[in-house]
Amino acid sequence: MTTAARCASVCLLLAAVCSVSCGDEAATTAPTSVTSPTTVTWTTLLYARGAASRSFVASQAGSVTVTLQSAAVPIGIAVGVPAAASGSSCRAATSVTATASDAPQLTIGVEEGTYCVLVFDVGGIVDSIAFTVTLVHP
Repeated sequence: MTTAARCASVCLLLAAVCSVSCGDEAATTAPTSVTSPTTVTWTTLLYARGAASRSFVASQAGSVTVTLQSAAVPIGIAVGVPAAASGSSCRAATSVTATASDAPQLTIGVEEGTYCVLVFDVGGIVDSIAFTVTLVHP
């Protein structure tokens, strides 16, 4: 193969590679949208003078609602941020004493980030009770 033929072959190869890697810039992929809101139903036991918490991640800014759906006695519900050191406890930002209902008892605006819901005895639990909380978050 002559030098001119080799040069032509290399040029054709380079042109083919460039045409493959340089596609139509007008064709873009749409960003994946975040599905919101997310609903979480949480059922567990709460003991006298006790508390239980669960973390969640808000994927975007929006409203968090907490509904105490079932509990034998009024109990406290709160939304806050996980304690940085342990991650297993919740520092309440806002709280209410609630009785079971189908309507949300607590609504709070949040930014994107990690939060927690806290359920706690307000003095009415003698032994242990089961409760169910529904959490809706962005």
